[in-house]
Amino acid sequence: MKRSMLAAALAILAGGAANAQSSVTMFGLVDVGYAHLSGRNNGSLSILGPDGYQSSRLGFRGVEDLGGGLRASFWLEAALTPDDGQGGATNSNNQPSGAGAATAGRQGLTFNRRSTVSIAGSWGEVRLGRDYVPGFWNLSAFNPFGTNGVGSSGHLFYPVQGAARVTNVRASNSFGYILPGNLNGFYGQAMYALGENASNAGATEDDGDVLGFRLGWASGKFDAAFGVTRTEIAALGDLRQTNFGASYDFGMAKPMVLINENRTGATRTRTWLIGATVPAFGIGMFRAAYSRVNTSAVANDADQWALGYVHNLSKRTAVYANWSRVSNKAGGTNYHNGRATTAPGGSSTGYELGLRHTF
Repeated sequence: MKRSMLAAALAILAGGAANAQSSVTMFGLVDVGYAHLSGRNNGSLSILGPDGYQSSRLGFRGVEDLGGGLRASFWLEAALTPDDGQGGATNSNNQPSGAGAATAGRQGLTFNRRSTVSIAGSWGEVRLGRDYVPGFWNLSAFNPFGTNGVGSSGHLFYPVQGAARVTNVRASNSFGYILPGNLNGFYGQAMYALGENASNAGATEDDGDVLGFRLGWASGKFDAAFGVTRTEIAALGDLRQTNFGASYDFGMAKPMVLINENRTGATRTRTWLIGATVPAFGIGMFRAAYSRVNTSAVANDADQWALGYVHNLSKRTAVYANWSRVSNKAGGTNYHNGRATTAPGGSSTGYELGLRHTF
């Protein structure tokens, strides 16, 4: 009798496994454009470069239905620089030492954009691996230019001058939790990541440990979110990024606002942005943004004006044009949009024309 019951249970499990459904998708995006960048007293530079509108990538993702409302999935996504065929750099421990010689941004093909495995259900999703930190999402979602091209929010919104920029976008060795999508418009995530240092490393034992969360609410045409990410880095007094963003889609225009503070010890930078996207011609979109940064570290505030237009040739293909100008204040030279200025209080200007295709 016991053997019969065991056999029946095994048969049910085997049948469930056999009936489980799974799928794997290959996807990607290629974005290349011509850019001309100039910095006061530092000449100009013409390049054919990637990611003027969106980030180039090659990825694979898969999901398996486990039954009972459970799903298992994976996501492997690599950054590409299609102008020269190289891949993007990754970081193994959320610290400068984990970037090796590739700090400037190039390695072979690495799944640096995202490499995760997940299990999800009606209660949300648990995700393990390399992923976006919670504090990054607002910088992308509430800026008309996101974090790409000469109008990128990254020029002013990334960490304070002199800080190690290792977790302002992604963290490796992370444990993540994402809220389910049935909470009446509320959404969010939490993350904890490991620097993977030995317990006898002394003051740097916790370096590279990351803790963050993001909570937002979207209803109809309104969207708003608050995010925090903190990275332990003893030499800096830790790095903390806090931000808030909001937008409202009126149909004829979608204005947005973004506020951010980056802090290392007693040093901080505070940045804010107002911007908008405006539909045009039924298949296009104008983009505009003004940003301002104030820093307590050095006498170097700055602002940025950015204008752009995207024209969709199809659902997958678009052409775009962008322009921006970053102006340093109070004799500073720290901020630019691709070509540094060497003149105190100088500015840098850039424009780009490009083509983006998704698959």
